[in-house]
Amino acid sequence: MKEPEYFPAFSKALLAGALTGMAATLINVIYEVIFRSITNYEPAAWFNFFSITFATMIVLTLTGMFFYLFAKNNSFKSYDVAIAVIVIAVICTTAFLHSDKSQAAFYGNHGLVAGFVILSGILALTLLPYLFRHPKLFL
Repeated sequence: MKEPEYFPAFSKALLAGALTGMAATLINVIYEVIFRSITNYEPAAWFNFFSITFATMIVLTLTGMFFYLFAKNNSFKSYDVAIAVIVIAVICTTAFLHSDKSQAAFYGNHGLVAGFVILSGILALTLLPYLFRHPKLFL
C-alpha cells in the first residue's frame, strides 16, 4: 500500500508546540515544588506558577514554529533538530549556571532555571516530534 505524501502543516506544528508546552509546564511546576522543598529556596518570587506557565508556553510554541521551518525547507532530519535543541539548551544552561559566581552552581535561581531549561529541552526533543508526526492528531 502506498503511503500518502507528507505535507507539513503550520497549524500542526503550532499545536504540537502548544501541547508540548502544556506538558512541560506541568513538569516544570512539579520540579519547582520539589526543588524548593529540597533546597528550602524561597527568595525567587518571580518564579511563580504564572511566570513558569507563560515562559514555558511561549518558548515551546516558538520551538514548534522553528520545527515547522525545518520540515518546510526539506532539511528535516532528526539529528538536525536534535543537535539544534541540544546546542540551544546547553548554551542556556551554561549561561544561567555561570552568571553569578557568588553562589554554588546548582543552588538558588541557577538550579531552578537550569532544571526548567533541561526539562523543557528534553520534551522539545521527544514529545514535539512525536506529536508533529503522529498521523491522527490535529487533523
